[in-house]
Amino acid sequence: MRSDEIHLNLIESSRRLFELDPGGKVEAGEGWLFGAGRSSHPVISNAAFRADNGLAPEELLERARAFFGARARGFAVWVRGGRQEDEGLAATCEEAGLQMVYAMPEMTLGVPVEERPAPDGVELRRVASAGDVEDYWRVAASAYASLGFPPEVFGFYEDTEGLLADGVAAFLARAGKRPVGIAMTIVSHGVAGIYWVGSTEGARGHGLGRAVTAAAVNAGFGMGAEIASLQASPMGESLYRKMGFETIYDYRLYLCPQPEEAG
Repeated sequence: MRSDEIHLNLIESSRRLFELDPGGKVEAGEGWLFGAGRSSHPVISNAAFRADNGLAPEELLERARAFFGARARGFAVWVRGGRQEDEGLAATCEEAGLQMVYAMPEMTLGVPVEERPAPDGVELRRVASAGDVEDYWRVAASAYASLGFPPEVFGFYEDTEGLLADGVAAFLARAGKRPVGIAMTIVSHGVAGIYWVGSTEGARGHGLGRAVTAAAVNAGFGMGAEIASLQASPMGESLYRKMGFETIYDYRLYLCPQPEEAG
């Protein structure tokens, strides 16, 4: 599986996730996609992707600055570190004064994984209702607070239909009536992208992360994916490696700050 399909899955999945925020804005053109959520966080909620390796990096930055500048936003450009396809994009970002502020391993897995029982007292099932979707994002807000993510980001995901759509499978674990763990897959371009894996702080350390990740991975293969892909957080990387995921490159996020006149 080539790097391009994996990258295009990230872009398509990001588009779908941005569209969960009715107050956000997505713009896609010949070779790019920009997404701006209602949150002004320049790394998490405002992103620029190059979808065509042939698009000149300078054109991407010019268009991105116009799109986000009109919204008085900073934004992050997603670059595949160490990949020939993105060498020019990385160099252009650096020459333009953008700073690399965050990196995460792009990890892939070519086969389904063994699904083990959920921890005692925990029920794991596929998200199937609007109530499930709301619980999913509550867990995300709690889980990703450990990484410094603003909780309001997840509160803006108000479109409950997106997690129930074709090509998407989201999973929610509950301990009794309390939601404690999540993971989802979005399948496109032959790739099962695994996104928003997390568990609440008190539920960690008992195998829940593996259980929800395995459910999402295998659902993706069941929907026809040839490979699973994810961008690992520092908290999840060791778990994914134990499951068989391998790093193929790092995604590097280059920050373009908010325009000074809007500060």
